[in-house]
Amino acid sequence: MKKNFVFISLLTLGSFAFTGKEFPSRYTFKKDHIYELLQTSTMTQYIAVAGTEQTVSYTIKGGMKLKTIEATGTSGKFEIEYTSLSMKIKMPQMEMDSEGDTTKPANKITNKLISAMLRKKFNFTLAKDGSVASVENIENLWSGLNNQDPVMMQMKGQLEQSFGKEPFRRSLEEIFVFYPDTKIQTGSTWKKISSTGSTLPLQISSEYTLQSITEPSALIISDGQISTTDTTKVINAQGGFKATASLKGRQVVRSTVSATSGWPESGKLYSEVKGKMILLAGGQIPEDMPMHMEMKTESEFTLVKK
Repeated sequence: MKKNFVFISLLTLGSFAFTGKEFPSRYTFKKDHIYELLQTSTMTQYIAVAGTEQTVSYTIKGGMKLKTIEATGTSGKFEIEYTSLSMKIKMPQMEMDSEGDTTKPANKITNKLISAMLRKKFNFTLAKDGSVASVENIENLWSGLNNQDPVMMQMKGQLEQSFGKEPFRRSLEEIFVFYPDTKIQTGSTWKKISSTGSTLPLQISSEYTLQSITEPSALIISDGQISTTDTTKVINAQGGFKATASLKGRQVVRSTVSATSGWPESGKLYSEVKGKMILLAGGQIPEDMPMHMEMKTESEFTLVKK
């Protein structure tokens, strides 16, 4: 799901004192600490419109190096780069695989584009509560591309929907657990409302629960309801069409975190969104056209301090 969001937080939680060791519900940062992040994500999109059906799937695998370059009591600034990256897209009558047979033109250009994104450094700032305060210099990902190649530029435009500033920000916030501004213990819950980071006008109302603590790790579950904030907002759909959307769904993230630092160690995400979009009359569409849409995303990650 493409992402473009304004971050708003709403907290409701019990203020419990630990009987024993207090759970660290705040991130702390130290300069020059290095982390390795490995992530695999698969998104499947089903569309039914004008008597036709189409299913498209995307699988992205990436390895990233994160280095703390600035550390304060309230935030940490990181330098990040992709150390490995691959992408596979399955569409009706066509597949693109950056690790596939490069004698096939689609695979060759995908491989070239993905390879150009490796080792390009950019930055993000993580607040102590786990929210991403900023993503900077992400345009460096595209610095090695040939801007005169129209096919490459078209592919870049599509990739920016997954690797742009707002999608990347949201992806990070799905990895770094959001913590409340109070002490927590097993059974504590707290809430956050945020945009999905998509061009679609969607928001997630998430409830976090510190499910269990089993030294040296703890389990935190985020259960979020996805809803449309404005069913009349006109958005840009693929193909240059204008559209409105009315969608809803659910997102669940199970995060294993360190019981001593609160930093994430591994996690799994599942989300499902379905509903209707209306392609608005104009151009090749003589009248408004309803389109049924379903999107499912599964993702998992590991984060290791080196």
